[in-house]
Amino acid sequence: MLLAQQTNQLTRLKDSLSFIVHPVLIVVDLPSQLYAWLTESTTELSELADENQRLKDELLFLKVKLQKFEALETENTRLHSLLESSFKIGEQFISASLIKVNQHPNTTNIVIDKGSRFDLYKGQAALNEDGVLGQITNVHPLTSSIILITDPNHAIPVEINRTGLRTIASGSGLKNTLTLPYLPHNADIKIGDLLTTSGLGGVFPSGYPVATVTKLAPLPGEAFMHAEAKTVAKIDSTRDILLVWSQQQPIPILSGAPEEPEVPTDNAR
Repeated sequence: MLLAQQTNQLTRLKDSLSFIVHPVLIVVDLPSQLYAWLTESTTELSELADENQRLKDELLFLKVKLQKFEALETENTRLHSLLESSFKIGEQFISASLIKVNQHPNTTNIVIDKGSRFDLYKGQAALNEDGVLGQITNVHPLTSSIILITDPNHAIPVEINRTGLRTIASGSGLKNTLTLPYLPHNADIKIGDLLTTSGLGGVFPSGYPVATVTKLAPLPGEAFMHAEAKTVAKIDSTRDILLVWSQQQPIPILSGAPEEPEVPTDNAR
């Protein structure tokens, strides 16, 4: 009986002590739990930071790739327009790309990536998808130089598309601007008239768009009026160029394949 009472008292004492010791154990264990929580949180934050950086890098890559796609789409549209122009030309042609612009005080010319290896010749007409650009002045094996129609040293025979009146369009040295120095005051010409190549001189085949008349002003005491025209081709932003063979020049083989040897006939033996 006495032993049972002592056992009950001991049990109650243990229970009482457990209420006292438990908070102490929690406080003692708190630093280790806090450390574990901080370690886990830091790991998660590090993983989130790494993932965030990865997503940022991926987004940057996709943006750059999208820019490339947009550039390719623009280039594809431009080349498609150039190809459509080549079908409209109806003559032998070859395409080339701009590689350099040479600017001097009195002249401006461009350099393209085609030359005598493609049978290009001095004086050959150069166009883009919109209209006439100029003509070749120097030919090298791999490159050629083109003088622009806006160059003050260049002149091109043109005709007014509406009336057929023929005249000369000269380079002004200004951006996309030509002058018409030989138009009499009574010439049938209006602002907005389209000027096309007349075909005279044999350099530029007839019918190519050159410029649109933008300014007409009488010059008192002068035989000719002051007239200006804006080039149809956007000369300052041209990248792709067509070289056209005129009737006076031999048409080359552009495929790059060697010519087949002539097979002798019975009559040739």
